[in-house]
Amino acid sequence: MPINMHSELIDRFEDGGLQLRGAIKTVSPDIAKLRSAPGTWSIHELVIHLADMDAIGIDRMKRVVAEERPALANADETAFIEKLHPHAQSMDEAAMLFDIGRRQWARVLRQLSDAEFQRSGLHSVDGAVTLERLLQRYADHLDHHLPFIACKLKKLESR
Repeated sequence: MPINMHSELIDRFEDGGLQLRGAIKTVSPDIAKLRSAPGTWSIHELVIHLADMDAIGIDRMKRVVAEERPALANADETAFIEKLHPHAQSMDEAAMLFDIGRRQWARVLRQLSDAEFQRSGLHSVDGAVTLERLLQRYADHLDHHLPFIACKLKKLESR
């Protein structure tokens, strides 16, 4: 297995699955579906969002590795929540898929050379993006949302 300069980033990406599952382990289904303020997403919706965007992100990364400069379509996160019936989905299973997807993909990432992390695709909004940038983006995406989950849970439990 190649040892590359991306090992720490891969570890952070992979560990995100356990972090998400830990963040919601005590959240009851009733609390999870409440919104802490008008116009915000519930914890349940946020977890579905994370699972959806991670699945898209892993697909993007796979195509950057396997194809020559693939086209990477943008995803409208708001439309996904509004139109894909997030409350008909299981929050726990979404978190499990998020965790499994990251663990599975991390195994592949660990096989890649540093040069392969510089392969790129052409995102429909962001332009050229490297595998390295995509991996960073999805690791950061979870880090961005975990505080929201904790804050929402605190607000909802204090009601």
